Amino acid sequence: MTELLRITDLKVHYPIRTGFWNRISDYVYAVDGVNFSINEGETYGLVGESGSGKTTIGSVIVGLEKATTGQVVYKGQDVTKASTRRKMNYNRDVQMIFQDSMSSLNPRKTVYQIIAEPLRNFEHLDNNARDKRIKQLLDIVGLPQRTLYQYPFQFSGGQRQRIGIARAVATNPKLIVADEPVSALDLSVQAQVLNFMKDIQKEFNISYLFISHDLGVVRHMTNNIAIMHLGRFVEIGTRDDVFEDAQHIYTKRLLAAIPEMDVENRDKNKAHRLAIEQQYQEHHADYYDANGRPYPMRKLTDTHSVAMTKEQAQAAGVASGTAEEEALAKGGK
Repeated sequence: MTELLRITDLKVHYPIRTGFWNRISDYVYAVDGVNFSINEGETYGLVGESGSGKTTIGSVIVGLEKATTGQVVYKGQDVTKASTRRKMNYNRDVQMIFQDSMSSLNPRKTVYQIIAEPLRNFEHLDNNARDKRIKQLLDIVGLPQRTLYQYPFQFSGGQRQRIGIARAVATNPKLIVADEPVSALDLSVQAQVLNFMKDIQKEFNISYLFISHDLGVVRHMTNNIAIMHLGRFVEIGTRDDVFEDAQHIYTKRLLAAIPEMDVENRDKNKAHRLAIEQQYQEHHADYYDANGRPYPMRKLTDTHSVAMTKEQAQAAGVASGTAEEEALAKGGK
């Protein structure tokens, strides 16, 4: 598959200022050296608890946040700088679906005005062509044309998220950053939105960066998954690598937290969760350095990498070089 986007050693550090002179005393390491790539037509899952840095990565990709260091490479071009993004119309090709559908839609604008905005900015269509395109987008997301002149507050959460999706796909983007697109929706609406996203992916060959803390949803949507904790990746792999052969203690803890519907084995499942939690508490120091941050990533297989020490990697019979070092070497070629 053709590589669409590559992130190399991305870091986003926010300064902490204290004292009378407002000097920098420390940093918040929101994102601390992550590497991954997304192929055309692929859904890449980014999973972690709240505050782990997932949304920050998405915001850097679409240009809402500045990277402290690192590269965002789109189709072979470094788009970390805003000037480069403007020259290649990057913001037309990379769009975002926001977690809070209500706050991401202007309450003073109608659905027509909301969807027309990216078309005016990037497509430069005449009025008739723009009207036709907006009606087509409403059909794609399953909303009737009578909603064109309604306002966001007049819709349900699922309908507002569909409006956000229509706005995101208006310019025929190559990549959509979906930041928890269904976390605020009830289960029936979640299924509708997720299935719709998969349908338009097949139709338009769209790539997704799917950000979530719900591993069940990620398993349904993604091809490859990165598990994030405290600003760093702790495990990367295919869907089968992560769900069937998890190696990092934090990944095991997340998997154990997925609710089970098997009532007959309820006590057994509860005992398993408690055992994983005890293992996490007892062996936490084996997977995190003296500062409490995850160790560098090391490759177990061609598709599976885990944050571990050099000694753990050698005990597992894998190369001692880190995944970050290999990614940086590839980026320098």
